[in-house]
Amino acid sequence: MLALVFIGTQAFAQENPPAVSSGLKFDNQLLQLPQAVKSQQLTQMINSGQGGAIPDESVKQTDSDVIGEGDQLLITVFGQPDLTSDVIIGESGVITLPLVGTVEVKGKTATEIAAIFAKKLDQGQYIKSPKVSIKVMQQLSRTFSVLGEVLRPGRYPLQGQISILEALSLAGGVSQKAEKSLRILRRVPGKSASELHEYASVKLELDAVRLAPELAQKIQPNDVLFVPQIKNFYVYGEVRRPGMYPMEDDLNVMRVLSIGGGVTERGSIRRIIIHRKTEDGALREISAGIGDQVMPGDVVFINERIF
Repeated sequence: MLALVFIGTQAFAQENPPAVSSGLKFDNQLLQLPQAVKSQQLTQMINSGQGGAIPDESVKQTDSDVIGEGDQLLITVFGQPDLTSDVIIGESGVITLPLVGTVEVKGKTATEIAAIFAKKLDQGQYIKSPKVSIKVMQQLSRTFSVLGEVLRPGRYPLQGQISILEALSLAGGVSQKAEKSLRILRRVPGKSASELHEYASVKLELDAVRLAPELAQKIQPNDVLFVPQIKNFYVYGEVRRPGMYPMEDDLNVMRVLSIGGGVTERGSIRRIIIHRKTEDGALREISAGIGDQVMPGDVVFINERIF
């Protein structure tokens, strides 16, 4: 994301959203040039000797361009090359600018930062009616990631408000191996960006005529959307269609037998064994009835009749 701000005593921000790329190489394409500022308007502003904003009715200031940890800013003052600063916002959210000293920038927009710098320069009588330009070279604080069983996993810039469904669309949609659920991992308040916890789990009913309302909720900066791989169970022995099948909610042995085409003439519903892995990796055999629950990874085996 690249935003350009020219400011005197007032502020203005302009942003041009980058196009979405594919795959993990997306980070290399986050930067794009801003829309060109009309040279005639800039010349008129400079010659007037007045601070102020360059008018652009097509641009609206929103909360989406707030500055955060990891963002890179190029700050310049017109006619004062010695005051140019190229800074990366640290965890403290405080930067040091020439002449005016430290300025807290975390959580402020590029417009607000430019206004603060211009005001301090003017109040300190360093420069009369200074014109400050801020270029947001990189805005890592406003990204989100889509990982797991999607076609284009990776990190994407968060432009404005994006829903879960829109985020999945940017990532190319889910793969055929995707589970019908999605986990939202979110930053723990007051902790570093690397400390995430599971905020919510959302069902992915993408084939429904009416999409689940949960898919319309908006994601936040640094959110990680994770689509797990579908879990399976296995049914073998005296069934008509043995094999591997995707898990279902509230799956029991009776439903497994139905999915497997039913028991053969030689099979017995009273001789069913579930092979299940324990947490320590050991294999456990469980004698099961038709009402018993089947877990992901279970192997349901139907034995032959004794007589």
